[in-house]
Formats: sequence, C-alpha cells, structure tokens
Amino acid sequence: MKKLSLKRNSIQFRIPFFISIFALICVLVTGLVLQLIFRYKLEDNIESKNMIISEMISNELTLYLKNATDTVITAANFSSQSSGDLEQIKSEIFRIYDNFNYFDLIFFMNQKAQMVFSKPSNENVQGRLYTDRNYYWDIMGNKEESTISELLVSSVLGKPHFITAAPVKNKSDEIVGLIGAGIPLGNIEKILKDVKLGFNGKLWITDAYGAIVIHPDYDIDQELIAVTDLGIKAYDRNPEILNILKNHQNINTKYTIGDDDYYASITFLEGYNWMIVVEQNKDTVNREILNSTNQLVIIQTMVLMFALIIGLVLARWITLPIKQLVQQVRALPTTLKYNEGISVSSSDSDSNELLELSHAFVEMGQNLKNNLSELESSVISENRIQQYLKNILASVHSGIIVADSKYEITIFNAQATKITGLGQDEMIGHDFFEILEILKLNIKQEVLNVIHYDQHVTDLETTLIASQNKYVSISYTCSRVTDPSGNYLGIVLQFRDITAMKILEQELRKEDRIHTIGELSASIIHDIGNPLAGMANLIELLKDKEISEDSQREVLNLLSEEVNDLNILVINFLDFVRSSNAQKTPVDLVKIIKSSLDLLKSEIDTNCIRLVKQIPSDPIILNLESRSVKQAIINILKNASQAIENKGSIVITLTESETHVTLTIEDTGKGMSEEVISKLFYPFYTTREDGTGLGLFIAYNALKENGCILTVESEIGRGSIFKINFKKD
Repeated sequence: MKKLSLKRNSIQFRIPFFISIFALICVLVTGLVLQLIFRYKLEDNIESKNMIISEMISNELTLYLKNATDTVITAANFSSQSSGDLEQIKSEIFRIYDNFNYFDLIFFMNQKAQMVFSKPSNENVQGRLYTDRNYYWDIMGNKEESTISELLVSSVLGKPHFITAAPVKNKSDEIVGLIGAGIPLGNIEKILKDVKLGFNGKLWITDAYGAIVIHPDYDIDQELIAVTDLGIKAYDRNPEILNILKNHQNINTKYTIGDDDYYASITFLEGYNWMIVVEQNKDTVNREILNSTNQLVIIQTMVLMFALIIGLVLARWITLPIKQLVQQVRALPTTLKYNEGISVSSSDSDSNELLELSHAFVEMGQNLKNNLSELESSVISENRIQQYLKNILASVHSGIIVADSKYEITIFNAQATKITGLGQDEMIGHDFFEILEILKLNIKQEVLNVIHYDQHVTDLETTLIASQNKYVSISYTCSRVTDPSGNYLGIVLQFRDITAMKILEQELRKEDRIHTIGELSASIIHDIGNPLAGMANLIELLKDKEISEDSQREVLNLLSEEVNDLNILVINFLDFVRSSNAQKTPVDLVKIIKSSLDLLKSEIDTNCIRLVKQIPSDPIILNLESRSVKQAIINILKNASQAIENKGSIVITLTESETHVTLTIEDTGKGMSEEVISKLFYPFYTTREDGTGLGLFIAYNALKENGCILTVESEIGRGSIFKINFKKD
C-alpha cells in the first residue's frame, strides 16, 4: 500500500495551512476593524450611557414627585370633605407627615396667604403673609389642582426645599386654603446616589429657573446658587447652558469650566422642567477609551492564539478520517476481488470511515423503506378519513358551506346543492360572500360579526332565493373554524330547509285561531246575555206609563251604558278577528307612537298624569301592520293610565340597536302580583269591574302577528313596565 507523503499539494498539508491562514486573517482584520470602530464609537457610547443615566434619574425623580404630589392631593381632598374643620385638616396632614417620608414639612395656608399651622412648627412665621411664593398664586390665582414650587429657602426650617401644594375646597367648590408639603433635597440626593452605581462623573440638578438643587461640589444649605455661578462656558459650537435651560431640550453637549473640558448629557423632568446633568471630565473619558482599547488588544491577541490552536486541531480532526478513508478506498479493489461485497462487522474500528459509510447506507435504506411503508399507511388512512367525512357530509340533512380564512369555499355538500340548486363542483373555490349575493341571502353582517367578534349565530330564520327564483325558508347557524390553539381558520355555515315546517306552522296557527275564536264567541255570547237581560228589564220599566221623567232619564242612561258595554265587547272581538289578516308594510314606528299618544292625550290630561317621552325625532322604518300595532300600543297605554289611581307618571322610551327596536312603557301605578301577571294576557281576564279582559289579550296577539315580543315586569305598589321588542328585517 502506498503511503501518503506530507507534500505541499497534499490534503494533510493544505487543509491545516489554509485553515490557519484563514483564522489568522479573520482575527487580524476583525481586530483592526473593531479598533477603528471602537475608537470612533466609544465616545458616542459613553454619551449614550450618560444620557441613559440622565433619563433614569429623570424617571426616578418623576415617580418620586408624582407620589409626593398625589399624597398631598389626597390629603387636600380629604380635607375638603371636612367642611372647614381645622382640627380634622390638622389631624389629616399631620398623619401624612408621620407616615410618609416624602416631606420635611407640611402645613395648611388660608386664603390670606397665612400659615395656619405646620409640622414642624415655628412661631417666627406666625402672621407672615406668603404672597411672595409662586405656589400660593398657582393655587389661589391660577386655580391649579396641584403645583410644585421653585427651589426656595424655608422660613420654617431655614433650609432649601421644594413645596408641593394642592387646594382645599368647601362644599361650594370654592378654594378656602391650600395644603403644602416640603420636599427635602436629601431625598433627591438619595435618588441620585441610588442611580449613580459606580459612575465616575458628576450628577447635578437645577430647578426650572436655574437654581442649583444638587451638586457634588456645593453644599446647598441656606443660600441658593444659580447655574451661572458655576462658570460654565459653551465648547466650540455647542449651545450655552442658559439656552439649554430655556428650551428644555434633551441634549448631549460639551462645555468648559475653568481649564477643563466636560462631556454632559442633559435631560429635563417632564412636567417640572428640572434640568438633570450627567457630567464627565474629558480626561476621564479619554482614559476610559485608552483602557478599553488596551483591553481589546489583549483580547484580540488571545483570540488569535486560540484561533490558531483551534485551526490546527480542526485540520487534524478533518484530515485523519480522510486519510483512513483513502486507505480503505485503496484496499477496496482487493476486497471486491475476493468477496461479493464489503463485510461490515461489529468488531471493526469505529474510526473506519468506510465502514461507517457502509453502516450509514444500510441504515438509511432500511429507514427509507420503513418511512415509505408508514407513508403508504398514512395515505390510505387519510383517504379513508376523507371518504368517511364525505359520507357524513353527504348524509346530513343540512346544507353545509365551509370557507377558509380567505373566504374561498372549500366544502359545499350535496344537501347545500339540493337546497340552493347550485352545482357542488362549481362552488368550490368561489368567494363565500359572492354566493350569499347570488342566493339573496342577507346575512353578511351576521357572518362578519362571527368572523371578527366570534359572536354566536344559532337557529336564526331567513329566506334565500334558489335557482329558478324559488323562495326557500331556512334556519341557519354560523360559527368560526379554529385550530386547537384558537387561531382563526375559516367559517362554516349550516342551514336547513324549513319551508314545509313554516307552512305547517301557518296551518296550525289558523287552526289555533279558529279554536280561539270559537272560545271567544262562546264567552261573548255568555257575556252578552247579562247586559241584554238588564236591558229587557229596563225596557219594561219604560213601558210603565206612571214612571216619572227623572226615572225615565235614569233608565235611559243605564240603557246607554249597557249598549256602550256591548259595543266595546263587539269592537274588541272584531279587532281580534281582523288581526289575523295583517298585511305588513314599511311604516314609521315613531309616527305610530306619536299618533297613539295624541288619541289618548285628553284622557291622560284629565287624570293629571305626567307624560315623559324619550322618543327620537328621526323616523324608524319597520315592516308592520300599522293599525294592529297602533291599537296594541293604545291598549297598553290605557292599561297604564287606568292603573294610576292618583297623580302619577308614564315614561315612554324608544331605543334602537343594530337588530332590534325596543319600546318601553313604564307607569307608576299600583302594580301587579305574579299571579295576575301570569294570567294577564288571557282572554276575558281582568282585575277591573268595568273591564272586558280583551284589551291586553288583543294587544299581545296583534304584536305576535307582527313578529314582536311583549313582556311585562311589575311589583305591587311600584308600578309596571311593558316592553315591546320589534325585530328589524
């Protein structure tokens, strides 16, 4: 066997050489690029870091000042509820002082700018007028809900702090004073120390007017120091510090103080305009850049050495198997000469690449065979499932249309074809909403509500126009199709033909009506008998020649009342009979209600009933039989009027939603028990001596014929509420 020699054109030499050169070039080029980028960008990174520190301080101070201000506002609100009781105000603000470490002073100041009491207290400030304080004019003059003053020296404590104040009002919402609280500079300084976290520069703050609040080089104890006293001068073309303070502009800038140059990141406290300055000496920044550069050089050297070592190891790891594989390939002719194939035994070395390849090919072939077998079984199972699903869809008695998330129809079963007359194969791939338009199926809004808002649409009824202009009544259900994670995949519309059922319902309704009319006729015949017997007796009295004129008039009045009762009974009966022939047309519901109220106006006025109308001025058009609906509303209004024994009110409210219109008639009458409510819509059931018991019965049936729902809520002594729900077409 010929051995491989280590020559320049051999793999054993070329691979380690090129990997080492490649690693060396990559590390050197990367190092040089990083050095250049590092030098140019590190200064910007330092400024960005300083700006982040400044923004962190701004956020912490904003949160602190907001909590302190909210505490004072809360104390002022509680104090406003005390009706000017100074003891309660004093107790409240002293409790705040004792329980919160926000403040070094808390006080109550009256309208005259006099400090009434404070904690801690100072007798030297009694009688002083604080009209020179800006927080007093913010609250008393500008009527602000809260304020934070400029930095000032406290007359009570004798040291600088800020005052946060909120108004105290009386029951008439007039300001009677203010509650103020001193924010100590120590709390602000603590926030800066917490945020600094090893920062090697200076952090300082001014208020909105340029007074130094915190500065590491100055002790702000009894005298205020202005920012102009620091000796800051603009560097090159950077803006002056006073212009930055005036414009309230967050900025990275440079300036000089004496002989030193400084980098500064400046932010402003939103809502308070305090200036937060994060300042670093230029020499400090340069030293930081130099240290970082030196560290980068050391890291690059280490990476370079590591890359060379890894390159050589990697080259060795790559070339050794190749060498062994070449030796096996060279031995392959001899193996094939005396053997039918390559023998692969478990005792062979695991490092033999040829044997590993042989094992891999055998295993791959077996896996491929197994995978093909599993795939074939999966295809057969999938076909069976699809066929089973098709059989189910073909067997159900409901039409089913399924669309994907792009509204393309994916399933259109045989029953859907039977109901609509549309071809099953032709509909697959069509737009779902186009099919709705073809069928004149006006349910687009309901479908969109299901898609976008996951609303439930179950067993609603409507009509579609199938092929050959055939009208078909259907009951439909619509729902979303989702995966196990709840993600939207499409929509399914299920519907069934209820035309025959509708015809049957109409026939049953006719039979039920005929039966009811028979019962009503029998009841009316019975109820007519009593008035007729009474009228016969009265006529006999009139035949008596000796009867006086007064008696005659009395008898005639009684006859008139009996005739009127019979007339009302007959009219109500005719109203009930005629309601079955209702023909719906588009009418204005608002106009019907107003017309009904006009007819009953004199009766309502006579009974001294207050009528409250909450009816929109715009028309509401619905498909109704106007006469029967109007009579039903009149009957309900009469019932409400007669239920009010003394002076009371009737409230009429008309509201509209997307699918329904609701008319509510609420009275303040004597109300009804649950037993009365359960029989309220029975024919000839009445609680009044002069009632016929047909008014609400006729109203109920008339509204039912118009597709409306009449409900009632009542409680004895608390009136009744009748609701009529009109469905929009």
